[in-house]
Amino acid sequence: MHSLLILSSLLLSLSASANAAVVQRRAASPHGTLTFTDPSPNVTRVTINNGPVNYVDAPLVDDLLDFLIPLQNATNSTPKVVIFDSSNPDFWIGQIDMTSLAKPITNEKKQLGANYVKFTNMLQSITSTIFIAEIDGLAPGAGNEIAAQMDMRFVGPGARTVSFEEALGLVAGGGGQTFLGAIVGKAKAMEYLLAAKTFDGPTGEALGLYNKYYDDSQTLTNSVLQLAQRIALFPRVALNQTKSVLSYLNPPANAFNLDFNAFYDIEQLPVEQANVHKFLQLSANQSANSFELGLGESIMALYGLWDGSISA
Repeated sequence: MHSLLILSSLLLSLSASANAAVVQRRAASPHGTLTFTDPSPNVTRVTINNGPVNYVDAPLVDDLLDFLIPLQNATNSTPKVVIFDSSNPDFWIGQIDMTSLAKPITNEKKQLGANYVKFTNMLQSITSTIFIAEIDGLAPGAGNEIAAQMDMRFVGPGARTVSFEEALGLVAGGGGQTFLGAIVGKAKAMEYLLAAKTFDGPTGEALGLYNKYYDDSQTLTNSVLQLAQRIALFPRVALNQTKSVLSYLNPPANAFNLDFNAFYDIEQLPVEQANVHKFLQLSANQSANSFELGLGESIMALYGLWDGSISA
């Protein structure tokens, strides 16, 4: 599989200069959950804005696919670097829309899951573009999974990432477990996953989850852009080959698929469904209240153990 990935990536990159097609630039995605700017040549900034907590629902996933699919066929106008940030000062990307977990499994629900897997896979399979997460807010659940599957992660003073699913009786089955283990190692991944512990900026940097922590938001933005501009100067074929070869370090695809399928097996169990409904109640149906802003410490409210504090 990796050999095919590298071969296809090289063919794409070598044909890019001969391909005259143009990636169309739009100000916003079809559902309006993403806005696009081009701060410099070959660099695109994607800004996420989806509800009070930037939760991951069908419109956001559809918009991400709509943006990523054209990048599979690299042209001279395809960005070499894409930076993902958020217009929400409190959230980068939030959890999966928990109302979807409270529903029975339907074809519509299965399609959302399939599309989620498809777009997260593209973050790795599109080797002609480098994806950078610029995080300066909370990234719980799916947000943490998505960040872990990007090529680099840089964070500011507001950043906190957490996989809180274990507290619900669920698992971080959309890549959160497998990619976190590949990044920080098995023992640390188990500590943070099983206990639903939160990574703040300095801790995440020390463990290798984040490339770098910045204690100033503007410095974060400026530094990420400077890095993106430097990378974007170089020939695409070299960037393509490096990302392709380093894909060998990704967790095996069969582990990801087993984990994802297990999520659906678990989520409909009685205890798990009771916890999902309690989450929706505590979060006032996923409003940006103190419970949502406090994830993952606040997830202990399910067990009557949260004192209302939030890590700095």
